[in-house]
Amino acid sequence: MTTAKKITNAWINRTLPDIFYEEPEPVEDGMQQERSIDYIKRLLSAYYQDRDDVFVSNAVFISYDITNGNARVQPDLFIALGVDAAAIRENLPNYWIWETKKVPDFVMEVASPSTAANDLRGKRDLYARLGVAEYWRFDPTGGDLYGQPMAGERLEDERYVPYEIDARHDGSALAHSPLLNLDFYWDGANFDALDPGTGKTIDLLTSEREARQAAETRAAQAEARAAQAEAEAARLREQLQRRQPG
Repeated sequence: MTTAKKITNAWINRTLPDIFYEEPEPVEDGMQQERSIDYIKRLLSAYYQDRDDVFVSNAVFISYDITNGNARVQPDLFIALGVDAAAIRENLPNYWIWETKKVPDFVMEVASPSTAANDLRGKRDLYARLGVAEYWRFDPTGGDLYGQPMAGERLEDERYVPYEIDARHDGSALAHSPLLNLDFYWDGANFDALDPGTGKTIDLLTSEREARQAAETRAAQAEARAAQAEAEAARLREQLQRRQPG
């Protein structure tokens, strides 16, 4: 397990970039990504909810140059391991690499028509230069925008090398993230993250619902067996009564 790093309070120390931030242009088709991004963040945030040394976010910028406030990028989702997550949330307006002393380890982008080309080129090159260890892309259209439903790459010698994607005959796809030790799965319609040991979703809501349904099924089966046993006992009592001399 990595050791969390302490960071200074940026607001107290005023370690602000030397120029003003420019307001970024809004993503014109951002609503097309929203459901997928929200679901993926919920999955991975819940997965790491008991880890105080893991920071998961999609709502902030990664700033990477203390002299230039506009040197920043906003992934659809990113994860930093071995950091003081609470300190980042409490002290920083964004994820400032010069404060955290740590580049995010994992980034995922979700395709939309207006962002796909940049995800495949500009952002990909930037993440490699910054040293992001794993870069993943998910295409909710199934591949119309990225050319494939999902893709993952690991950084080797400052260049990204693709992970193998298991594309199946039914249209589904499966790939493994060694960094997170999770399998990413596309069933032809929806994205999921699976425990590679069990093959089951890490979605707590789905797991809880399935466990509740299984418990209800077991209870109903037990009730049915009890009713059947009671009916059988009643039948036997009736037979004994008929055999007894009047």
